[in-house]
Amino acid sequence: MKINNLDPSKYNRFFAFGCSFTSYKWLTWADIIGKDIEVYENWGEQGGGNHFIFNSVVEADARHNFTKNDLVIIFWSTKEREDRYLNNKWIHATAGTIESEYGKEWIDKFYFDTRSFLIRDLAYMKSIQSILKSRDCDWANLCWNEFFNNTSMRETFTKTTNKKSLVKMWRDNCKEVYSGNSIPNFFDDQDVIQLYQDVFTNITSVYRWFDEEQNINTTNRLDDHPTPTEALLFLDWIWPDNTISDSTRQYAKQWDCTETIQRLRISRL
Repeated sequence: MKINNLDPSKYNRFFAFGCSFTSYKWLTWADIIGKDIEVYENWGEQGGGNHFIFNSVVEADARHNFTKNDLVIIFWSTKEREDRYLNNKWIHATAGTIESEYGKEWIDKFYFDTRSFLIRDLAYMKSIQSILKSRDCDWANLCWNEFFNNTSMRETFTKTTNKKSLVKMWRDNCKEVYSGNSIPNFFDDQDVIQLYQDVFTNITSVYRWFDEEQNINTTNRLDDHPTPTEALLFLDWIWPDNTISDSTRQYAKQWDCTETIQRLRISRL
C-alpha cells in the first residue's frame, strides 16, 4: 500500500532504491529511515538511471520476497541517464559522462530522442508500481525532476527577461499533472503523459521541495545533494507527521558537523 505517513517502527525490513540522492558520500534520506529499522538494504548507486533502478527493484523482490512487514521506497532518477550491466557490475552514464562511455556516434543516433526516454522510464515506473501494489508491502515513489518536455516554453525561456516567472508557471503546471488534473496543452508528448497519468499521481517530485522548502539556503549548498540535516527537512516535508526517532534525528544533525562535510564546505569557500 502507498504510505501516507512514515512510521519506521512498523517495519522489519526497509529497501531503498535510487541514484546518488539515495546512496552518497554522506547520510541520505534512505540512511536516516534505515537507522530506525532493523534490516536495511540500500540498493542505490551514484549515477544510477531508471533502467538500473527498475532492475534493482525486481531483483530485490526476487531475492527477498517483499512482505507486509517491509517498507520499499524508490527514488527515481533523471530520464536522460543510461545504464548497462557489464563484467559483473553496473555502469552508469549521466549527461556529463555519456560521450566518454558510449561515444559520439552512439549519442548522435540514440541519445537526443527525449520521447523515447519518457516512454521507457514511465513503463518502468508503471511496472514497478504494479508489482508493489500486488505485494502486501508498504511503498512510496519519489523522483528527482519533472519528466515533461516543451519546445515552445524552452524557446520562450531563452527570450524572456522574466525567467523566474516562467519557471514558476512551468512548475505550477507540473503540479497539476502530479495532482491528476488536466495536462497543459503546451506539454510535449501529451499522449504518453495521459497514458501514464496514474504513475505521476503516485510520485512525489523533489523539485516541489526545492521550490517550497524555505529553510534551505541554496546559495551555501555543498553541491546538488542535500546534507543530512536537509534530508531530514525533506522527509518532514513529505511526511510531516512521521515518527523518525529523536536519536536518529540527532545522529543526522551531527553528520553535518563531520570531517567529510566540513572538508567539502571549506573547499567551496
